[in-house]
Amino acid sequence: MRSIWLGFTSGIGEVLAHKLRSFLTLFGIVLGAASLVGMLGVVKGLLSGWETMIYQSGGIERIDIGNKPPPDSQREIAPISPGRTLNDVRAILAAVPLAKRVTAEVNLQNGGRLFFQGRNAWSQPRGVLPATFAMDRITVADGRLIGDYDLEQQTQVIILGSSIARQLFQRGLDPMSRVLTLNGLPFTVIGVLPEYASRGGDNDSVSERNYSVFIPLTTAQTLFKADEKLDVLSVQLNAIEDMPAALQQITNVLTHTHRGVQDVRLQTREALLQQFEETRNSYVYSLGGVAVIGLIVGGIGIMNVMLASISERVREIGVRRALGAKRRDILIQILAESLTLAVGGGIFGMIASVGLILLLQKVVVESNRPELSPAAMFIGIICSSVVGVLAGLYPAIRASLLPVVEALRTD
Repeated sequence: MRSIWLGFTSGIGEVLAHKLRSFLTLFGIVLGAASLVGMLGVVKGLLSGWETMIYQSGGIERIDIGNKPPPDSQREIAPISPGRTLNDVRAILAAVPLAKRVTAEVNLQNGGRLFFQGRNAWSQPRGVLPATFAMDRITVADGRLIGDYDLEQQTQVIILGSSIARQLFQRGLDPMSRVLTLNGLPFTVIGVLPEYASRGGDNDSVSERNYSVFIPLTTAQTLFKADEKLDVLSVQLNAIEDMPAALQQITNVLTHTHRGVQDVRLQTREALLQQFEETRNSYVYSLGGVAVIGLIVGGIGIMNVMLASISERVREIGVRRALGAKRRDILIQILAESLTLAVGGGIFGMIASVGLILLLQKVVVESNRPELSPAAMFIGIICSSVVGVLAGLYPAIRASLLPVVEALRTD
């Protein structure tokens, strides 16, 4: 214990006695530790934005039911299938207890032209069920969402994304309860979505909600569709563990409602989850590896300083050995000095990493902003400590093996 304390105090003494050399030595560790925490913060921010996108589109518990060509053996009877309809929604809700909610949508084939008092906007209106808002985690900043009453009565009501609302209504004019036209038909505004921040990238499904337009599904079918077929049909489960059983139950139900024609494809997000894991590992290994290299470079600097320090203190080491110090005492002292330098650099690196993360948060898009993680800072300190021990190991062994007599003769 005395050797450890002596090594700690000696390390502080070396830092204070050789300020420039210590600063340059610590600087490598500071940069390495700060870059490690910064890289992990960048990775966490990127993945956080990705997780938000998945969460806001139904999560990994979502099953998308798409169309597919029936097998060759069923081509002659394919026309008897009604396709995806609201009957599928009702059947799944009634016969699949593992389903938490079922959503359906219809889209206007040629889009929609919105008009209000000389101002217009183009959009892709979506006819939806109330469950769509719950599955996609959509809320309104003002007004209300589409409800069951709107579906039953086929009301001509509409919900606007924030960007569409700004295009149609002058600043200061409340959109609520205003009557606009959609492809020439009157609709009353009952809600406006909040502003969604951009995640960056080509497939920014979150900020695209700013341009969304929602109307009741039954209204869309009656006014704008020639048939009752759905464009989107999705199921959200209570738990991901229910996926295998739920897939079988849904397949059985759809086989019945489609009169035995196998013309649907069930798509899960397991592949998406696997891609997420691969992307996370790729980022951690690549960016983390670069940061670790920085720490290794800092460790080499510590090793050089410790070797130089031992060369200057050969006689001191000889005197300690002559007075009864054992080789392990010298070994522990040098390791403690190296560890002190490394941990000191790591602490300053953590301080620098806070500034680095704050700087990156100002230049990176909001939903992908790097995040300062206490776990990453802890990892940075641990890595700095390990580097300090490894960097001081060779100098410590060399110092402990110095012959006493020769060390005493050294000037």
